[in-house]
Amino acid sequence: MAALNSRKSSVVLVYNDKKTMTITDDMASFSAVDNASGEADTITIDVQNRGMKWFKNKWFPKSTDFVKASIKVEHWKKQNDNRTVFIGRYCIDEFSTEGYPGTASISGISIPIHSSFNVTERNKTYKKTSVQAILEEIARCADIKLAFSAKNQKLDEISQDGKTDMAFAFSICSDYDMCMKVYNNKLVVYDQTDYEKKKAAFTLTPSDFSDDNTYNFKRSVSCVYDGVKFQYQDKDGKNIIYKYIIPGKKGKRLLNISGSADSHDDAARKAKAQLTRNLRDAVTASFNLMGDPVYQAGNVVKVSGFGGFDGRYFIDQVTHSKSEKYTSFLQCHKCVTNIN
Repeated sequence: MAALNSRKSSVVLVYNDKKTMTITDDMASFSAVDNASGEADTITIDVQNRGMKWFKNKWFPKSTDFVKASIKVEHWKKQNDNRTVFIGRYCIDEFSTEGYPGTASISGISIPIHSSFNVTERNKTYKKTSVQAILEEIARCADIKLAFSAKNQKLDEISQDGKTDMAFAFSICSDYDMCMKVYNNKLVVYDQTDYEKKKAAFTLTPSDFSDDNTYNFKRSVSCVYDGVKFQYQDKDGKNIIYKYIIPGKKGKRLLNISGSADSHDDAARKAKAQLTRNLRDAVTASFNLMGDPVYQAGNVVKVSGFGGFDGRYFIDQVTHSKSEKYTSFLQCHKCVTNIN
């Protein structure tokens, strides 16, 4: 009978598309935070520096350096389960060393740090435009590409009142139920409800948990509504009320909000987006598991075997951590797909 191969995990880094380095199980630690929307992805790598090589010019990170990271697993969940999964491109943000014994720490962030994207606050008014057109301009200024896969929304007028491009882009996307993140030098925007309707990427059951793993479910009844009532001013200054009740509900408990809207269609999208955001807080879950690069923010996981908490969950954030063990921590909410 052939000997079984040992389970192994490692991190593969490619510097500036040139220099490749594999950080294996004996590294100090590694952590990568993958967000579905609203926050930059980050990476932190702690390595041994006993040979002082990280002080040398060949290894010392430059301010313009970037790194592409992948997680590699071998014989992971079974024999010959060998996978290498790309997790992102990160600009080197911080570098530090300490000793003795010598260690070095490298931190990276997914957003462009050599532009005004998340620094300069602007006052600008956009007229006769659309969400996609604004995001294209913002991406161009940040010297990144836009990957847009959502229903566009026409805008009569909108102002960027003292917000950075990053904050302004996120606020617009949030208004219309779009997720936004910077990934691999691209501004990625997608319709969150469409993603929550996708087929689950994997399933979690009680058998996936052992003494080293944990799960946590939470239900908040105060976040549950039958519909939404939106009082808004149109472009002529007229006060209008838009009301929406979820199909099959009686409309006894409505979310009351107010704001501005360019049109009836604009008001409907904003109101439904706000209602959906509230409903996503009604049932949440977190899972601390044996690590696996298949766990990615923006994916859907099917949860089974937990009774009333069973269902489909959208992954809001994943933290991959590796020191002595490789673990993944998932933060999720139950999918909301009945708003139409």
